[in-house]
Amino acid sequence: MNNDTRETLPANGSFYELVMTRFHQKQKAALLYEDGGVTRANGFITAVLERDGKQWLRLDDKLEIAVDRLYAVNGTFSSDYSEC
Repeated sequence: MNNDTRETLPANGSFYELVMTRFHQKQKAALLYEDGGVTRANGFITAVLERDGKQWLRLDDKLEIAVDRLYAVNGTFSSDYSEC
């Protein structure tokens, strides 16, 4: 097992499919997202909505995050995220 690898989205990929899977399967989501710096959030996705031409998710604590601000969902990272 190589500990120096991680699962990443393809370049210009979107987390939308992963978000929808967690939402429909009622699985807990572990998220990293941009909010003036890298921020962590955990919880169940209770809604996926569109606002101002963007997709958003809402967690069970009422936090709303734009899908395009996500860096990682349950260990899958955006291809351009290099913090870890």
